[in-house]
Amino acid sequence: MTRVVIKTENMSFTYPDGTSALQNINMEILEGERAAIIGSNGAGKSTLFSHFNGILRPTSGLIKIDGEPASYKKD
Repeated sequence: MTRVVIKTENMSFTYPDGTSALQNINMEILEGERAAIIGSNGAGKSTLFSHFNGILRPTSGLIKIDGEPASYKKD
C-alpha cells in the first residue's frame, strides 16, 4: 500500500484582517507521486505551502505530514 505523505482535511485559513485565503482544502499526496498546484496570482498557492512547512497554522481543519499532525514554529 502506498503511504500518504501529505494530507489535508477540511483545511481553511483566514488572515487576521478577515481575508479568507483557503476554504475546505481536502487533498492527499502519496509517496512517489508528483503534484502541481496551479492558479492565478492571489489564488492561495503560497499560503497553502506556508502551511505545509509550518509557517502558518490553519484556522480550521487538519494537516498531516507522514501521518502525524503538522507541528508549527510559533506556538
